Amino acid sequence: MNTILLVDDDEYVINGLLRHIPWEDMGVRIVGTAKDGSEGLRKFRELRPDFVITDIYMPVMDGFQFTEEIHSLDPDVPVVILSGFDDFANARKAVTTGVQHFLLKPPSIAEIEFVVREVVRQLNESRERDELLASYVQQQDVVRRSMKDAFFRDLLYTRYRQEELPRQRIAFMGLPERPTVQVLTLSLVRSDSPSGQDEREWQLLRFGTGNIIRETLAGLPRADLPLFAEVLEYSDQRFVVVFLGGTAPADEVHDAVMQLSRAMLDNILQYMRLSTLAGLGTVAQGYERLIDSYLESRAALETAEMNEWNRIYVYAPQSEPERKKSVSLDAVRGVHDAFLQRRWLQALELWKQLGAELAGGSVPLPVMKGVCAGVASALWTAVQSAGLQPEPASEAGLDDLLLHLHRCGSARQLLDWMDNELVPPLIHQVREEMTDRKSHALIDRVIHEYIEKCYQENISLEQIASNLHVNRNYLSHLFKRITGEPFVTYFNKFRIRKAQELIRTGKYMVYEISEMVGFQNATYFSQVFKSITGYSPSEYKR
Repeated sequence: MNTILLVDDDEYVINGLLRHIPWEDMGVRIVGTAKDGSEGLRKFRELRPDFVITDIYMPVMDGFQFTEEIHSLDPDVPVVILSGFDDFANARKAVTTGVQHFLLKPPSIAEIEFVVREVVRQLNESRERDELLASYVQQQDVVRRSMKDAFFRDLLYTRYRQEELPRQRIAFMGLPERPTVQVLTLSLVRSDSPSGQDEREWQLLRFGTGNIIRETLAGLPRADLPLFAEVLEYSDQRFVVVFLGGTAPADEVHDAVMQLSRAMLDNILQYMRLSTLAGLGTVAQGYERLIDSYLESRAALETAEMNEWNRIYVYAPQSEPERKKSVSLDAVRGVHDAFLQRRWLQALELWKQLGAELAGGSVPLPVMKGVCAGVASALWTAVQSAGLQPEPASEAGLDDLLLHLHRCGSARQLLDWMDNELVPPLIHQVREEMTDRKSHALIDRVIHEYIEKCYQENISLEQIASNLHVNRNYLSHLFKRITGEPFVTYFNKFRIRKAQELIRTGKYMVYEISEMVGFQNATYFSQVFKSITGYSPSEYKR
């Protein structure tokens, strides 16, 4: 509903307008009245009505002065002059001050309704026109953004000649006609995310990262930096930023791009806690060369995958023949064979050599992932064939291990994971379990072949160690670790259990039992018996 302010020093006129005009039927609401132009101006500032009806001759400030004042605040506010003097000069002055309607007192209700409805119609048309224009501008912005995105994506994949570029389209998008171009490719380092919740969290992180990138570039172009930037969401983990320099020299464009790129990486790491790989192409001239800078940024990104995260790698042409981009099959085969033959120490050493070769920067990441997947599968198979249960970072099995492996976003992340979570830890676990098996077998032999069968004899741990060809101290330490008791304690407890069995038969004297269980001294036997059972042999017999 439109609003109106009534200004007249005649109270009878104000009351008549309030009582007899069907304002609501015309879609109008009266927001205030005033007795002179000065009061009317104060209320106009406060209430901001859509239009005004005012008298001409009023004390303090007349209608013409009042009209000039409110038009200085808002020149589009319609003003209707209401005057009791039929004076052509007044009408002409009203027109020059921006007044669109001039009514003579006393006007009829029909005249007032006609003028008010006309003003309302003009106001509504103006609003509709403004809304339509705003909608058109908004849609035009959307269209421009969509056109820019499609235009730059096309330039990443298609090589154009200069004369083939869409000049009118470039002008419509508000882009420079023939700029210098430079492309930055960013790849986010993503950790393993096996669950749906983690996937949703990743999408939120990716969305936030896109906002961080755009906020870092906000304000371009500036007066001191005629540089345009377009951000393309290339894939689930990758962004491509296209920089367009106006007339600035190539070295100035490059310096500005480097500064902005470093700021992007710093902000992503600080606010999103995400590491980023970044490759930057060289500065080229013209949209038709944008594809070259993009391909260079991809090549620089491959270098980033082999090296340190969170820094900018600028493409540099190879000054010497490119090194081989393959890995020695003999090295891979050696690791596999060592796993399958359970030569664990040799396998660990061979893996270290293979890992060093992979880290040398000559092997593409997809090839490296294939090699590491083969190593992981061979190790897993060898461990299971040995009758052991692997316990690596992933508890669900080999499939999850391989999924984690293929999620690694760089060579460094992949090799760190293989070293810290898989190969050495798993080999260490296998060797420990195998050592434990051998240790248990050795102690089982001591118990079954010596303690249980020779307890009547005067045997010692030194004799047993000598017979088994092992170090006495090692055997003593191993026996206590596995049984939980020193050898002498375990041996004496076994002898006392046998003594208890003989006592319960009631056939033997204490000194006889002492000899029968290997004690040469009956007094010492009684002391040991009581220390273990809490009773002397005689008390136990009763």
